[in-house]
Amino acid sequence: MKITKKLGLAAGLVSIALVVTACSGGGGNDGDGAAKNGELSPDGDINATAAADVEQGGTLTLPLSQLPSQWNYGQLDGALVDSALMESAVLPQPFRIDEKGVPQIDENLVTSAEATSDDPLVVTYDINPDAVWNDGTPITVADFQAWKTALDGSNAEYLVGSTLGPDRMASVEAGSSDKQVVVTYSEPFSDWKSMFAPLYPASLYNDPTAFNTAYVDDLPVSGGPYKVEKIDTTAQTVTIVPNEMWWGDAPKLDSVVFRALDSDADVDAYLNGEIDYVTGNSSERYDRLKGAKDTDIRAAPSARYTHVDFSTKGILADEKIRQAIQHAVDREALGKVITSTLPYELQTLNNHLFLSTDGAYQDNAKETGDYDVDEAKKILADDGWELNGDVLEKDGEQLEVAVTIPSGTPISQQLSEVMQSQLAAVGIKLTINAVSVDSFFEDNVTPGNYDMTIFVWAGTGYQASGVSIYNSDEQGQNYGRVSSPEIDDLLSQAVAEGDPDTAADLYNQADEKIWEIGHSMPIIQAPLISFQSPKLANYGARAGASDVDWTIVGFTK
Repeated sequence: MKITKKLGLAAGLVSIALVVTACSGGGGNDGDGAAKNGELSPDGDINATAAADVEQGGTLTLPLSQLPSQWNYGQLDGALVDSALMESAVLPQPFRIDEKGVPQIDENLVTSAEATSDDPLVVTYDINPDAVWNDGTPITVADFQAWKTALDGSNAEYLVGSTLGPDRMASVEAGSSDKQVVVTYSEPFSDWKSMFAPLYPASLYNDPTAFNTAYVDDLPVSGGPYKVEKIDTTAQTVTIVPNEMWWGDAPKLDSVVFRALDSDADVDAYLNGEIDYVTGNSSERYDRLKGAKDTDIRAAPSARYTHVDFSTKGILADEKIRQAIQHAVDREALGKVITSTLPYELQTLNNHLFLSTDGAYQDNAKETGDYDVDEAKKILADDGWELNGDVLEKDGEQLEVAVTIPSGTPISQQLSEVMQSQLAAVGIKLTINAVSVDSFFEDNVTPGNYDMTIFVWAGTGYQASGVSIYNSDEQGQNYGRVSSPEIDDLLSQAVAEGDPDTAADLYNQADEKIWEIGHSMPIIQAPLISFQSPKLANYGARAGASDVDWTIVGFTK
């Protein structure tokens, strides 16, 4: 999958709708594979185990939905869920999100990080004196300076996913030594804890060419408890092993192997004992996995949601058509395609910026995103479209729209077929354009080469991370280029607002406008339902955007 996940640069993570989900429950396995309680574990269900009770050694094998080609999270093609998961084990960052969704300082990188002034905002970091890159180079203020320079948008040669945050930094300077970083902001930025995550070495971030290309099929320098030993593009595997230069608590495992497995091949691999963990977030997958032997079922609310994205490159540049589609599509029916027989109660998501588990969540779909076939027909008629046979026409052109999806993804295929039928009811012809999984994002989604598409967004734990998905920043993640000056203004105000309640109100005002212009259609918030080895410790159904502590992941004694 792919959406907003990992802390750091305010950008979202994306994922293919291979194993999409919706709210669900957790527990263990009661003998027939069913979850014990049918309720989600709000703080996650990861078989939390004290480090002393985790075996030293062993190999953990985990699935990926695709092998990343770009390992630079800050680069335009780099913000993928699969990449972020692996990068969290091999790269440092100042803060990690805990199981409550709260950023906590990671003293492996910085022993302190505090806002030492509010006007202007000044943040001072003390770098752990033992922190080094695995090539032996100390981690210093130079790495923080290079990160800011690469990502602040001042040099267009750096192809970045988002500039939000770095573009508000007036300066990044050394304090009392090169192990102290003083960041001065030119304007307020409420999510400053999301910055410098993950951190990369200045040696590769100081040069635009290296920034864009050095991390293609490679992660040359590490700074976490693990390092990348091998990226095998033939076998479609990534192997990470303990970093011998790591200065913190030693990790438990001898190695972690990540395997890219198409479509539902990961389910087969788990049932065959080839991998130690797999998700069962759709009814089809859950039903196949629930009888697996020697398996724990764990579940928690995730930070991911499936959505339908619109692009303005083609016929959907017409806002009226996007608005009509929002009314013609029954999103509740799409949610049932995803969840079907899952033993959990799930609801349609009616907000782009807040998940249903967020305190500031409110239903902003209202009259602009509700299922109303008559309203859809009226909007199209007022826009000059007339029915000719079964399809609407205007100026001799049929109202034909394509939905682009990755091939071999059953959920995306089923969602597309349901929308085909729903849109036909209002005279819109929907064709399905299936492309290869490897080219889906790079050749189609990122450049906006689609009318409609389906993928997953994942939250990072920071509200500002979603801004570039909806504003008009050309270097952001608004792949369909759907926005407005009013949305830009509201989001900019929200990011700069220090009061959480006022910021939430501004984000919700922006979301109402996002619905009005027909930016995209959220379908359903996903649960994370994991099927895993009973001995797998400190890994599983993580709540929301919480991070993995890779130093204690392993197998119980």
